[in-house]
This record gives sequence, structure tokens and C-alpha cells, in this order.
Amino acid sequence: MSYVSSSALPQALQTGFASRLRLGQTSLFIHTQPTIRAHKRAAAAVFNYAEIEEDFDDDDDEDPTFGSGPRMERKQEPRRTESKKLAMKTKHPNYSEQQLANLASTEEVLVPLRLSLEYEDYRITDFLMWNINEPSLTPELFATITCNDLELPVGYTANIANSMKSQIAEYTELAQIRLPSDAGIRVVIHLSVNLDKQLYEDKFEWDLDSAVTPEEFARTVVADLAISGEFYPAIAHALHEAILRMKREFIEGHAPVDSDNQAAFNQSAGWRMDQEGLGEDWVPTIEVLTQEEIERREVERERMIRRMKRESARIGTSEFELGGLFGRKRRRRESPAVGSPW
Repeated sequence: MSYVSSSALPQALQTGFASRLRLGQTSLFIHTQPTIRAHKRAAAAVFNYAEIEEDFDDDDDEDPTFGSGPRMERKQEPRRTESKKLAMKTKHPNYSEQQLANLASTEEVLVPLRLSLEYEDYRITDFLMWNINEPSLTPELFATITCNDLELPVGYTANIANSMKSQIAEYTELAQIRLPSDAGIRVVIHLSVNLDKQLYEDKFEWDLDSAVTPEEFARTVVADLAISGEFYPAIAHALHEAILRMKREFIEGHAPVDSDNQAAFNQSAGWRMDQEGLGEDWVPTIEVLTQEEIERREVERERMIRRMKRESARIGTSEFELGGLFGRKRRRRESPAVGSPW
């Protein structure tokens, strides 16, 4: 009997990566079940009296819904299994030694991007950090690779690329502005991250010019709470978004810099003295949600984003200079007594 090592056989001829993502084991593909509602009058009008007469003979019928309306069969969801197909090699860009040297010498400026798509009965949600100084990998190429890996139709390529471009344009100028290192701009940040039916919420104070990176903060939180490693990039991404949002509000003159951080003895920062609540508002929490709660929170989040964009679009008319703050004069528009969106 001869023994053939598995390493000598051809590897990676087939792949089931895209089908495994659709099994609901990750937060990238979320299956959305359509809600079917029957019209009340139509449901009440459909009666089969033959069935009722037959049911009179069944004295042992334990159905509690008898007589309350028509019987409705609940459609069972088909079982999803992994399916494999012939693996295709991803066409990644090739870089020369000179291009790699130029990339290494270029400053990396990361901005948070979010992708949200609807495909068949799935909601596809992804997030990533994008280097705005990336000269080789374009949004179009990234979208093409994403559609190939996830087995999405070619038509989604343009949607993904356009969404990425609009977000990059929104963050480019803001991300390149450097705040003074000794400004001591501390703000209160609320984080809410939902992954795989788990909701992470936290409230803390953050220095906008802190030497601690969002990645370091996220790594510590994941280790302390012993939660899934998938939360690490999600928390870091959400914190990047919150920092840029607070940074924009500070530049435009709307940030609540003097907000109450509940520090003890009226200090600018430090321990909080809360004898009644014991600081319960300032601790991280993990909550398990149902599918309906997840969809409802996602709708609320999208509504809040649209509202914030409308408030940002109202900024107009008067201008003020930020040259004394950033070393050179920059022009920003100031809102004429617009109320805080919070």
C-alpha cells in the first residue's frame, strides 16, 4: 500500500470562499428575511367550511389557533450549504522595485470607508481603512477584486467604486489637517459597533491629538472583554470615524470642547466620582440582539447619517480664518446659529 502525501497533490483547485460567507457565520453577509403580511380583510374573507366541519370530529385537536382565522403555512427557509467551484487567480497589480520604494517613502494617511450593498436577500456591509496617498490601487481595481472574490455581478463594480470615491473626497482635506500637539482638545466619544448579533457600546474621553492610535485602543478593548477578533478592526474603524467627525466639528467651531466629562473635584480630566451610578455610563457593554433589532438599529444609523449630512450642507454664508491655529490660513464656512444636530 503506497502512501501519497497531500502536499504533493495539486492545491487550491476549488474554492468555497464566497458560498461560506453566505452561511451567516460572518457579519459581511447578513441574510434579510422578507416580511410577508396578509391583508386583514382578505385573510378574514377566506374560509373553508369543509375543513371546519371535518375538524368537529377531531376532539383531540390541540391547535390553539382554531377558530381564530385561516390557517397559514409558514415557509421554511432553505438550508444553505457550502458549494465549491473552480478557483480563479485574482489579478493583483504588480509593482516594480522603484514603485515599492516610492510607496514606502510616501506618508500614509488613512480614512475610514464603509460599503453597504443589497444583493438578492442579503445585506452586504463592509468597512476598511483607505490610504488617500495610494497611487497604484484605485477604487475601480479594488471594486473589481471585491466583486470577483464575493461572486457579485459586474454591475456592482461601479457602485462600489463611486461610493468609495465620494467618501474619499469627503475625508481627504480633513484628514490632512494637523491639529496643534499642545492643544489638549478632549472630547467625549460614544461608540456603537454591531457585529454578528452582538452590540458593543462604550463612552469615553479622547484627546484628538492623542499618541494612542485607534488600533491600539481597539486591541486593548478586545483583549479586556474577551470578544471576537472581528471586533478589532470594527472598533478601530468606528473610532476613526468618530475622531474625524469631532475634528470637523472643532474646525468648524461646533465641537462641544467644554462638555462635562464628570471628572471629580472639577478637574479637566481624571477619575469620576459617581456614588449613585458608580460610573455605569462610562463602561463598555456587550448586548446580544435579535435580527429585527439589528435591522432597526441599522435603519436608525442610516437615518442619522443622512441627517448629519443635511446639517453639514446648511453651513454657508459667513467665513472665518484658521491661520493662527494651523500655521497657515485656511478658509472655512461657519454656520449662522445652526443648532447642534445632537
